[in-house]
Amino acid sequence: MREVLSALNEWWSRLSFAAVLLGIAGAAGSVLFVGGGVAVHPGHVDAGGAGVTRTVRAATSTGRQGAYYLPSGYESGISPLMVILHGTGGKGSLMLLRVQALAEREGFIALAPDSSSPSGSWTVGHGSDDVTEDYRHVMSCAREVLAVPGVRIDAERVLVAGFSVGGSVAASLASREILFTALAALHGHIVPTTLGPRRPRAWVSTGDRDRTRSVESMKVVSDLLGQVGFARVEFRVFRVDHALGDEEVGALVAWWLARPLRG
Repeated sequence: MREVLSALNEWWSRLSFAAVLLGIAGAAGSVLFVGGGVAVHPGHVDAGGAGVTRTVRAATSTGRQGAYYLPSGYESGISPLMVILHGTGGKGSLMLLRVQALAEREGFIALAPDSSSPSGSWTVGHGSDDVTEDYRHVMSCAREVLAVPGVRIDAERVLVAGFSVGGSVAASLASREILFTALAALHGHIVPTTLGPRRPRAWVSTGDRDRTRSVESMKVVSDLLGQVGFARVEFRVFRVDHALGDEEVGALVAWWLARPLRG
C-alpha cells in the first residue's frame, strides 16, 4: 500500500504541473516551464533597469504573501529558479533582498514566499502526506512565477532552500515535489517523518559560531539525509553565527549551478 501511495503522489505532482509544462528543450533534454495566463502585480523595475521585483499575488489566510525577483534579460533564455524560505520571525521580501544581487549577477530567478504565521514561523506537519497551508502557499507562489509571461525555467536547476526552521519545509517539498532538483538546509533542522519518496542532491550548512544550529547538530542532519537515501549530500561550515553570510550564499549558488560564480 505504501508503494501505491508513493506512486500516486508522484503521479499527482506530475499532473499538477502539466498545465505549465509547454515545451521540452531539444539538445539538453530540459523541460521548459513557459509562462502565460496568470495575472501578477506590475511590481517595480530596479534603478538602472536591472531586474524586476514583484510581490506575489498568492496570499495565505493571514494575508501574508512573499516576493520574487526576475533578473534582467530573463525573457531571452531559460533561467534557474531558487525558492528560498526565511527563518522564524522573517519575511520573504527580506530574504529576497539577501539573494537579489546574486540573482541578478548569476541570472537566476529568486522566489521568497512568506510563511502563513504572522510570527514568521513555519508549519511542516507530521507525516509524509501532510499538506499544510505553508506547503500549499509555497507551491502556489511557485506556480505563479512559472506562469509569468516570458519566464522559462531550467528544469534541471530548481533549488528549494530553507533557513533555520524553513529548512524543514524545504526538505518536505524537495522530497515530494517533482519541480525541485536540489535541496538546501541552511542552519536548519529536518523532520524525517515528513520526507517523501524523492531524493534530490542536498546541501547542509551552518556556522562555526552558530549556537542555535551547531556544527554537531547540523552534521547529524547531514548524516540523517544520507541514511534515508540522499546519495549526494554536501556538508559545509562557514565563519558565521546563526545568519547567512556572503560566503555561504555564494558557495551555495556555485554548488547549485555547478559552476564558478561570475565576477
